[in-house]
Amino acid sequence: MSSDDQALILEFVTESRDHLGHVESQLLQIEANGANIDVDLVNEVFRGIHSIKGAAGFLGLVTVNKLAHSLENVLGLIRTRELSPTTSMVEAMLKAADTLSELVNNVDASNEINVDEHLQILDAIASSDVLDITLDPVDFSVSPPSDEEKSDAVEAIDRKEEPVISGIVNAGATASPETSIRVQVGVLDSLMNLAGELVLGRNQLIQALNTDAHVGIEAVASRLDQVTTELQEAIMRTRMQPIGAVFSKFPRVVRDLSAKLGKQCDVIMDGKEVDVDKTILEAIGDPLTHLVRNSIDHGVERPDVRVAAGKPANGTIHLKAYHEAGKVRIDIADDGGGIYPEKLKKKAVEKGVVTAEQASRLTDREAIRLIFHPGFSTAEKITDVSGRGVGMDVVRTNIEKLGGTVDVDSTPGRGTTIQITLPLTLAIIPSLIIQSGEERFAIPQVNISELVRLRREEMAKRLDMVKSAEVLRLRGSLLPLVRLRDVLGFVAPSIATTSDDSQLTTNIIVVESGQQRFGIVVDALHDSEEIVVKPLGRHIKNAPCLSGATILGDGHVALILDVAGIAAHEQIRSTHDEVIASKGEELATGEADLQSVLLFTNHPREHFAVSMDVVARIERIRTDQIDAVGGQELVQYRQSSVPLLRLENLISARASEPQNWVYVIVFVISGKEVGLVAPRLEDIREVPTNVDTLTFQEVGVQGSLVLADQATRLIDLFKIAEKAHPEWFANRPKPLTEPGKAPVVLLAEDSNFFRKQVKSMIEEQGYVVFDCEDGLLAWNRLNEEKLEIDVVVTDIEMPNLNGFELCQRIKQSNHWGHVPVIALTSLAGASDMQRGMDVGIDDYQIKMDREKLLTSLHNFTGAKAGSNQRRLQPA
Repeated sequence: MSSDDQALILEFVTESRDHLGHVESQLLQIEANGANIDVDLVNEVFRGIHSIKGAAGFLGLVTVNKLAHSLENVLGLIRTRELSPTTSMVEAMLKAADTLSELVNNVDASNEINVDEHLQILDAIASSDVLDITLDPVDFSVSPPSDEEKSDAVEAIDRKEEPVISGIVNAGATASPETSIRVQVGVLDSLMNLAGELVLGRNQLIQALNTDAHVGIEAVASRLDQVTTELQEAIMRTRMQPIGAVFSKFPRVVRDLSAKLGKQCDVIMDGKEVDVDKTILEAIGDPLTHLVRNSIDHGVERPDVRVAAGKPANGTIHLKAYHEAGKVRIDIADDGGGIYPEKLKKKAVEKGVVTAEQASRLTDREAIRLIFHPGFSTAEKITDVSGRGVGMDVVRTNIEKLGGTVDVDSTPGRGTTIQITLPLTLAIIPSLIIQSGEERFAIPQVNISELVRLRREEMAKRLDMVKSAEVLRLRGSLLPLVRLRDVLGFVAPSIATTSDDSQLTTNIIVVESGQQRFGIVVDALHDSEEIVVKPLGRHIKNAPCLSGATILGDGHVALILDVAGIAAHEQIRSTHDEVIASKGEELATGEADLQSVLLFTNHPREHFAVSMDVVARIERIRTDQIDAVGGQELVQYRQSSVPLLRLENLISARASEPQNWVYVIVFVISGKEVGLVAPRLEDIREVPTNVDTLTFQEVGVQGSLVLADQATRLIDLFKIAEKAHPEWFANRPKPLTEPGKAPVVLLAEDSNFFRKQVKSMIEEQGYVVFDCEDGLLAWNRLNEEKLEIDVVVTDIEMPNLNGFELCQRIKQSNHWGHVPVIALTSLAGASDMQRGMDVGIDDYQIKMDREKLLTSLHNFTGAKAGSNQRRLQPA
């Protein structure tokens, strides 16, 4: 075959895959429409099959041509309304389309494949005297794999290959890999422009290097850095593909499996336009298919059972994709029977997964997560669909290999949601560079939860041993620790080579992988870098704690740590079980209310903190990147300008000392990013909320507290921004100060500090605030004083009566059921938000985010602020 012929074949395959990509969903829609034929839809399918038929005939692909021709005949009769599509008819067309896809993917051998059965059925349907035909039911049965096949499959997974098990047709065994990818013209134009900018930068660099003093080299380097960043982003966009390419196959999966199991299921898909790296998209298909099948098999009940439980006969599988915190989140939810924790505990004990004692200590959420344990299944009996105990653990393993996580949330009787979090790309990974011994390593930021630095005087209080396991006391829980030196087998350094700083502090990186959360103790922390992943050499490719390598900016090689591998190697899960056993005894006394803050210095002798709840991100920049325009300092970031603030210009603070690099604490005001210059970062820590609000009274300073014998001032980012740029706040909702017409807010917050801060910021806007120290006090005050209120603002975690319980009582009452409830929280998880929605919470707001809280209050009360006459009523 000549190179020209080969090129034509490749073009045919690419175009045919494009035509067939939507045929399945289109045929399912034709089936759903029934006699109400959508001619435009049928025409679209007809044209695609017609194009394949014509091209196949030209290229001598006889079998493809014949099958496409027969399929085209049936579609032609449907579009002229001579045939009315039935389930059996569409079933035959779906099977033919499947086979046509296989022929295209294996085009070189397509002429040798026998498709006579398909041709006979399609021709029978197309004949004028046969308008409906009964086909044999679809056979989904899969013979149980042998022990040898199981072993081969596990080895294939370890090699990141597709396992082949008898009875299963292997979505890559015959298909050749995609050799092309569709890219929008706009992205290509951007790449061309950036390539031109790169050439100009190179020329400027050569010219600067040729001068004696290398004049202008810093400006050229800065420009090259910016162009490289933009070029990297543009190239990544060429690899991004909509996740709808994977979602599109699930209506067929749901349809066929529901029919096989005697169930009725609908599928809803949201976020099909969300883009994911092509590599991740190809790898996530099989795990998602398994999860969707599980939702139908284990989750959705049979129609009679659903009707008896007061549910609609049709179950629903809801697939949703969206971006969250720089990652891709995929939720697979069903409205089925849910998972019963007690049943799982019992089955886990029967199978020897946990002991009876361990099971008794598991919370409901921990019990539900047992489904990820190897060999564990919730199926009542083994079928060809499920029950062999090879499934959810493999799903989790494959997702973790992609740098993602998977979790489960379930409500008995109401349904189950599987939550998958994935990185946007695998090619370039934002990572933290750390050091252990003399070597540097990279930890993907997707696995990093937070950084903890302990000073020598804190170690005795916060580090402990529980049943031979080293743990860290962190916000009321015990976190298992591993020391990277021990994991990697490094020899401890001599005292002479150890810096004083490393002797005074312990650096701990809190990491997460799936349900495993633990701390890694390292010797030093370096910068964050976007690393390019390289494969490991064969001599260390089987190292369980390493996932790859990268070349750092200085040319040195750094190995990439595999967080999931470290957890498995150090048996973190079993250690965690031991920690759970003693958690109640260790933490019986409890701890004071805490808040997470970022500690930094503006001058070496002055210490400051800002609430992490309002920090969007932290950037490290060179001081020569800071521009000054019209008296305003700013830095260019991703084609936008971020205005900068300096403490010494806004509060009583010493000026920072000159240095080459600074940090910028980025926060958001009215949708616009603003940065506070922080010359030196110290730590992210949990500190008490009993803040001294009297010693340092100044606009922009919330108060002070003593940390490590140092007075530390807590900065109000929004106040200092308002002080620097009052014009930014001109469009905020106007203060509601007209006498007798101010909306009334009931505030429930058990922390004195937060209660005072929130009350003050609300009252500044003209609201009347009744504040209570606890949810129960707030409820009692409502009933005893007969308060007429417009909105409730409540903390979630409170003694006696928490925010969920308070909201539930309010919403169920006849008198206050209409009152909106805003929950104050610190970055609530999806499960908390779902629980809040269930009890009637109307909105979630972060405690210290002044702008969003005030906007939410205005949205709930602003419309009636001018006419509100309600005040206190007599008891």
